[in-house]
Amino acid sequence: MKIDRDTIRHLERLARIELDADEVARITEQLDRIVAFVEQLQSVDTAGVPPTGLMSHEDGDRLREDERREGLPRDAVLGQAPDATDGYFRVPRVIERGES
Repeated sequence: MKIDRDTIRHLERLARIELDADEVARITEQLDRIVAFVEQLQSVDTAGVPPTGLMSHEDGDRLREDERREGLPRDAVLGQAPDATDGYFRVPRVIERGES
C-alpha cells in the first residue's frame, strides 16, 4: 500500500485537523515508511516458530479473575465534568447528521 497526499488529506478530514503543506509531506513520508516496514514484517516466514511466553494467553496465572467491584459515585464523577446535564456528560458534536 502506498501512502499518498490524498490519503493524508482524507485522514486530516477524519481527524478534523488542518495540516500545512510541509506537515502533509512529512507525515506522508513517515507513514509510507511505516507501512513499508509492516509489509516487510508480514513477509517473514514464521512457520514453526513457537509463540513467545509474553504473547501467549494460555498461561492462566498471568490473568486475574474478573471480579465485580463498585464503580465511582455518579454524582462525584459528573461533578468533575466541564458540562453535565440530566446525569450525562455533554460533549461537542463531532459527527454531523448524515455523515458516516
